[in-house]
Amino acid sequence: MILIIGAGLTGLSIARHLKDTDYRIVECEVSPGGLCRSHTVDGFTFDCTGHLLHLKHPFVVRDVKALLQDNLLRIKRNAAVYVFGRYVPYPFQANLYGLPLPVIRKCIKDFLTAPARRDVPLRHNNFKQWIYSQFGSAIARYFFIPYNEKLWCRDLGKLTSSWASWAVPVPSIHEVLRATLGVAATGLGYNASFYYPCRGGIQALVNALARTVPKVETCCSVRSVNASRQIVTFDNGQTLQYSQLIATIPLPDLLLKIDDAPPWIRRAAKRLSWVSVYNINIGINRQRVSPYHWIYFPEPDFPFYRVGCYSNLSPHMAPRNTSSLYLEIALPQGAQIDQKSLFDASLNALRRCGILQQGDQVIARHEEYIRCAYVIFDTAREHMLPRLVSYLNHHNIIPAGRYGTWTYSSMQDTLIQARRIARLLT
Repeated sequence: MILIIGAGLTGLSIARHLKDTDYRIVECEVSPGGLCRSHTVDGFTFDCTGHLLHLKHPFVVRDVKALLQDNLLRIKRNAAVYVFGRYVPYPFQANLYGLPLPVIRKCIKDFLTAPARRDVPLRHNNFKQWIYSQFGSAIARYFFIPYNEKLWCRDLGKLTSSWASWAVPVPSIHEVLRATLGVAATGLGYNASFYYPCRGGIQALVNALARTVPKVETCCSVRSVNASRQIVTFDNGQTLQYSQLIATIPLPDLLLKIDDAPPWIRRAAKRLSWVSVYNINIGINRQRVSPYHWIYFPEPDFPFYRVGCYSNLSPHMAPRNTSSLYLEIALPQGAQIDQKSLFDASLNALRRCGILQQGDQVIARHEEYIRCAYVIFDTAREHMLPRLVSYLNHHNIIPAGRYGTWTYSSMQDTLIQARRIARLLT
């Protein structure tokens, strides 16, 4: 018996590929979805923050198209950075022409003399050093440092840089210089284009996957795991013997559920860190409050690090003549939340940057706390993760998905990994 814990995108995808293999899939919530979940509020469809499908791999594109059929849009990115009181096209480092002239000059000079442009060995032991080596001090100071400190809620010198080259586009000298003349750099980064359901939000993909999985046991929480005996105990007291356990829940949570784990496992679990996100979804009584799909806010006087516009992804995300937004606010692990203060500060910030105008009203609202949103890539993770995975695999436990494997990955990566795991077990 293969037991899959968690019926989010990863768990459902693995179950789908297991086909006739003997398995069970359990989910603690009342319905499948995990963070790939959508809510309907007063005619608005809200996701758990932005969940866009950045698909490049031919297999994944074919598979998602087969699942969603005609309910799938392909969208060319229109994103921006709000800085110096203006909107600059994203990525910032390749669209400097919208900035004040002295800032442009400083950014270009520092970019051209950054270590990555010169024939010198790149020495960077942390993410902050990587930023300076790739972009120079001005671009770092105006965008990368404040934005990432806001997102990661810590000194960037305490983060490793192992994930950065995948997520952060580095333009060529030619692209940077062309952009100063007003020639926008396009196609940079993994998210230059993306897919998204036409109707139903990201829940549409989950629903399509769930239809291919015969039975998902919901409201079924795991209390403990005995790794040596390969037995799971559920909250209702029932037990199940498994031959293989696939765990998509956050790795620290899984480790702390293993009741026969050696002490070093529990110590390691408590050293793994993450960032939480408070997501504010709102519906506005005016259409097209912003032309962008999403906007980055690096400056500290804006509480959110990113604002996205659902109604620009698909007109079916909001009622006619309205708009819908998601506001992402990063919080340190375990931080207390003052919901009213966060909401009020966020609306004031939306007015300051011109997204909300006089007469605009919030006519729908949905807020959600995402406890484990971004994995922290620090030296503790780097040193402990291989040993933790080895321990789990030795006991026939396979961590899977973004949080199970404790990494920073796209939805495409999840779908590829799911098929690979299923093939290993069949």
